Amino acid sequence: MSGPMNTPIDVSVVVLSYDRVHLLERTLKACLAQTSQIGATFEVIVVDNHPDRLAEPLIARLAAEGGAVTYLSDIRRNISVVRNKGIAAAKGAYVAFIDDDEAPDPGWIDAFMACLRRTGADAAFGPKHPVFEAGHPPAWDPQGWRYTLDFRLPADTPVQLFGGLRKRGKGLGSGNAIFNKATCLDGPEPFSVAFGDANGEDTQLLFRLALAGKAFVWCPDAMVREFIETERCSANYMITRMKRGSQHYAVSRIDTSDHPAFTRLKVTALGLAQFGVHAALFVLGGDWLRKDRYDNRIGMAKAIGKLTYRAPIGFIDEQAS
Repeated sequence: MSGPMNTPIDVSVVVLSYDRVHLLERTLKACLAQTSQIGATFEVIVVDNHPDRLAEPLIARLAAEGGAVTYLSDIRRNISVVRNKGIAAAKGAYVAFIDDDEAPDPGWIDAFMACLRRTGADAAFGPKHPVFEAGHPPAWDPQGWRYTLDFRLPADTPVQLFGGLRKRGKGLGSGNAIFNKATCLDGPEPFSVAFGDANGEDTQLLFRLALAGKAFVWCPDAMVREFIETERCSANYMITRMKRGSQHYAVSRIDTSDHPAFTRLKVTALGLAQFGVHAALFVLGGDWLRKDRYDNRIGMAKAIGKLTYRAPIGFIDEQAS
């Protein structure tokens, strides 16, 4: 794993845990099973954000089985607080984030490190493909595209955060991403605590970094598999998720703008135009008569997110176990 005790660490893998501790073992075992053909060393850090420290028994069991995982906890319900706690404890030159419902493919760390060494980029991002608990995508999304993050770009392609990715209908986040700690995560609060109460902290960070001229690249070989529980397969869940994501986009775009008043107008105009287009297509295309067509419903939800960015966003409730 990370080699002898005094060996420098290349990558600190930080995993946050709250509602999905029942999936965390899958994530950690896949992380601990990573081996490197290029000499990359790594450590795994779990930051438990549940007030009952639900992940602690699992970490203790993995440790007894020989798995080296650093366990930290913080009961404050703010994802930026726990991200920053993981970063502060990280010994690696790079910090990789993976969510507690994701499992990396073999060679995940090597793929990221090779990409960063080739390009000298400040951060790299990899694809997320779904694994459905039911064994198949939901009927309303038969290809599982709404649960897939994959820009299908060649390795080392520069990622332009503004414009290009949104045109592909996807946005970047910190899940399945790796950052140069010195150039991206320096300072006492890399992730803004003000944006950490509803999962918008990574969007705000990425906007800040992009505006500061940091280089982002795509790494298609750094694949993770996201486990999609059946309760998250409803179209209503996805509509809510897309609305929240659009709210995060709007708030973060305004917060990081040099001209916030103008950006508010731009975001509002974009939301109105987006709603008008999708509402017209929803009616004219007969989507309102069909239960298997949700593209325009989701488009309207994204528009509403841009128009309601001032409203409290909050978390999507997920069952803890």
